[in-house]
Amino acid sequence: MPPLPESAVPILPSCDLGRSEAFYTYLGFRVLGRARDYLRVAHGAIELHLYLADELDPVHNPAGCYFRVADPEALRRTWRRDGVSCLEVPGSTDYGQTRFALVDPDGNILRYGPAEPALL
Repeated sequence: MPPLPESAVPILPSCDLGRSEAFYTYLGFRVLGRARDYLRVAHGAIELHLYLADELDPVHNPAGCYFRVADPEALRRTWRRDGVSCLEVPGSTDYGQTRFALVDPDGNILRYGPAEPALL
């Protein structure tokens, strides 16, 4: 079996893993594994982990991650049709990166941009 390409997996806090699982599966993520205090999900080649953080205040959660995807605009169109609030990120197009963002129920900011890294 060939080695997997190098990658990173964001690990984000959640004060309710059941709610997080429902949110991420609604977005099209599939559940890779679930324990009482940990959830692993994936969307295509993107993997995301969430850990139980009982004391988390979603309003003051500074956590987030950036996803490089083949067609961020297609995801935004699909999710908007389904009623998901996709946020504009003012000024991000100056770098050609973030096209939109989502905020999950725990206040984690999920930024989406094109798969090819922008040159700064």
